[in-house]
Amino acid sequence: MRELNQSDHEKVMRLLGKKPAENLFTLWGIESYGYEDKIQTLWGQFGTDGELIAVLCKFKNKYTPYWETDCNLQQFADIINRDINEKEVNGIKSLTNQIEPLITAGFSKREIYYYAKCDPIQNLHHSDLVRCLSEEEVPQLISFYQEIPEFKREYNPESFIDQMKNGWSRIFVIEEDDKLISSASTVCETTVAAMASGVCTLSEKKGKGLASICVEHLMNNLFQQNKTLTLFYDNPEAGRIYKRLGFKDIEKWTINSCKERNNHNDN
Repeated sequence: MRELNQSDHEKVMRLLGKKPAENLFTLWGIESYGYEDKIQTLWGQFGTDGELIAVLCKFKNKYTPYWETDCNLQQFADIINRDINEKEVNGIKSLTNQIEPLITAGFSKREIYYYAKCDPIQNLHHSDLVRCLSEEEVPQLISFYQEIPEFKREYNPESFIDQMKNGWSRIFVIEEDDKLISSASTVCETTVAAMASGVCTLSEKKGKGLASICVEHLMNNLFQQNKTLTLFYDNPEAGRIYKRLGFKDIEKWTINSCKERNNHNDN
């Protein structure tokens, strides 16, 4: 096992590119920051034929492992265990479950979400109600989010603008009387996939299918570029709505937190 660099890119894409939805966040990090940026580090394990068989990506404090065939999980766990800071071990549930027993700090908190995707499909409905939000309108979007109970928190306008400028995000909205009433957007957008985010509608406008209209418009927009759309959801009712639009469950996605170790000599 060793750290990966630009010379490994073709092998990385042969492994991760087969399942762009399952590897969305790692692929986004590679496309956005490459192999040399200090914001992330990638390690790889190789088979006897020299092909890459497993990858561990650390982005900021988040570790995401991926493998398809048998690999040395202890090597990945050793890297994670040496990190004495607060961290997360995230990824497909069947993979994080296998590595969990090897994490000495254990998982102090777990979040589990349904993870679904929709590959490009044809004959989606297009609605004239929906339009693309501009960078200049980000403050208006943030004000709209503050009216949605589950979205009410602090936002950095520059973060939205940077994501839009870099092609990592696109935002579609429906408005009424010059006021935003529903939206759907992407995050972590790559050349092959993206994640749906920011799907919401004002409470008094719910029940009209507006969020579904926004999502379908988003799908249509992405599918014209042959991109897969993924999303998290945490309740079956939301899942039924997405499945009517063509989404299929991949597997559950887990976000597992590990507390900072007080004893820095603990291995």
